[in-house]
Amino acid sequence: MLITKAINNNVVLAEDDAGRELVLFGKGLGFRGAPSYIEDESSIQRSFRDISPEMYDAVASLSDDVIIIASGIVDIARNEPNCTLNPNLVFTLADHLQFAIDRARKGASIKNPLYEEVRLVYPREAEVGRRGVKLVMAVAEDVDFPETEAASIALHIVNAEMVDDENAGAKGNMDLVVKSTEVIDAVTGIIERTLGETIDRCSYSYARFVTHMRFLISRLIKGEDEETRNSDLFKRATSEFSDAYACARAIDEYMRATCGWHCTDEELLYLMMHINRLCPGH
Repeated sequence: MLITKAINNNVVLAEDDAGRELVLFGKGLGFRGAPSYIEDESSIQRSFRDISPEMYDAVASLSDDVIIIASGIVDIARNEPNCTLNPNLVFTLADHLQFAIDRARKGASIKNPLYEEVRLVYPREAEVGRRGVKLVMAVAEDVDFPETEAASIALHIVNAEMVDDENAGAKGNMDLVVKSTEVIDAVTGIIERTLGETIDRCSYSYARFVTHMRFLISRLIKGEDEETRNSDLFKRATSEFSDAYACARAIDEYMRATCGWHCTDEELLYLMMHINRLCPGH
């Protein structure tokens, strides 16, 4: 492994034998100088591939503890089924944790106002966040880390799961994640009230619905309407599944009133399909 640049005392840029760039973490790696070759790779505690160069400045300011904590949380998240994460997550999460831990040490913790919404909309990620809070307190023993930080950790994971978005994992994309969480929670409530059913938010159908809503919201924010290609099917569906259609219309009215968005007939059709999966009796 060839060190090409020292980022700080313990973090360096390197190339493997195939010439692929990676970030290495290990005690004293930065003191070796560059270029230099690592003969004994046992000194490497962590290696990270496919990290964006834009992250290097942030990495230089991170403490060893937060890198270890963030890496542990990412490991927990990756153990979940069907979880693909942006490789930058470990450092965007570490950057957030460093500020959050500093605030906690000063007694100036900020409670995440979306704690309940995140817990309901993203139960899997919220559980990872809860375990992440415990990990912070195990490593940084002097920190009384607030439980609501589980929501912030979960939102970073959700952001990093958006692998089809070229900006996935970036700090700027967090606005979309926060907005999506608020809207999805409200939309779920509309479905439950309209159809008189309680949705199982841990079900596979709900996970698929949340994924659909995230991409729908992303398109609506960008002004990318889904062209109507199934007019005949839409007309039949509105007749055969009148409850689901009324529910989809109520969702469209909510998003139009609160966000200024409008769903095409094609998007309403997809919403109806997901509503039927969530509440098959309708």
